[in-house]
Amino acid sequence: MTNISLQSLIENLNKNDESESLIYRKSLSTTVDLAKVWVNRPKPTDSITSSDGPDTFYFIKNNENSYVAAVYDMKKDLHWFVLPEYRGKGHLTNAMKDTILPHLFLSRQEQRITIDAGQIDFNFNASERVALNLGFSPKNDTEYFLSKDGYSTYNTDFQKTVGFSEDRIQELRKQINYLSRSLWAIQTEVEMKLGKTDYSGDLTDLVSEVRSHTWKLEDAWWQSKDVNN
Repeated sequence: MTNISLQSLIENLNKNDESESLIYRKSLSTTVDLAKVWVNRPKPTDSITSSDGPDTFYFIKNNENSYVAAVYDMKKDLHWFVLPEYRGKGHLTNAMKDTILPHLFLSRQEQRITIDAGQIDFNFNASERVALNLGFSPKNDTEYFLSKDGYSTYNTDFQKTVGFSEDRIQELRKQINYLSRSLWAIQTEVEMKLGKTDYSGDLTDLVSEVRSHTWKLEDAWWQSKDVNN
């Protein structure tokens, strides 16, 4: 993912424009949102060989609740970007130190980051300075590492999941119902063209399973409300 792509994601979030991407967020702190992002919305015309799913991001906000930076979590590497007008103000360093690294270290023992002067040119010095301030150690000219054991900030006091409104739950139930009925239409066509086979029976079972999630989702929502209250 390029800096231009990250900048576009941040700017679209600030404009509440999710026409191209699907972005599902939850707050970890007052300044950091964890997000799962479908950079390209699923479409009926997508190739059946496409395995692309959501990517993991951290979006960083300032005190005015505007998004100013993003960190793309590629598991074995991180790619961060700060909007030009907000650079040098500590937004990235503070968010990484207080929230993002502690959250990453809940699921890994070490974090690697690549900072290549040949790829990020004028941002190289700033990125390297952030990495070193956070405790990353250079392994070679481009790779820097930070271990969980060598990290002193172990904040795990992340904000609780907010959950859904009842209206949104009902919208999602309708979407699940639509998907089940679309599968049912496919099952009907398969049965009419190929006859009643083991496969048409599997599709029938799948239709029932998907449809059952219209009420399973609602049950899960009520259970989460009981836990959080």
